[in-house]
Amino acid sequence: MNVDQEQPAGINPPVDYSAALLWVDGDRTLLTELVEIFLEDCPRRLHELEQAVIEGNAIMIKQSAHSLKGMVACFGARLAQERAAEMEGLGKAGDVANTSALLPQLQREFARVMNCLMGADWRGMN
Repeated sequence: MNVDQEQPAGINPPVDYSAALLWVDGDRTLLTELVEIFLEDCPRRLHELEQAVIEGNAIMIKQSAHSLKGMVACFGARLAQERAAEMEGLGKAGDVANTSALLPQLQREFARVMNCLMGADWRGMN
């Protein structure tokens, strides 16, 4: 299955499958396990971040965003990683006022990553 070909024209896929496979030295079983862990943990981490933004807790914003940034690194999810890095920077700077505007963008991008990962057959992909 070549997932890149399944993306509509002009829309970059949220996950870089080649980079993900390189991350695990081609071990599709390990990659499948990482995907499963990510899909289980990501919604909880997103909820933690959302709560931190609602509460205006800069320390938790920074920590949650940092965790999310690291979680997508192995999938080559560049845009999700960038959004998480932006959020982490806002938390580190104590700039909680701007986190509310960034949160929906981050949530959308992470939803794209999760949907993409859920639809992929990591053991059988070409």
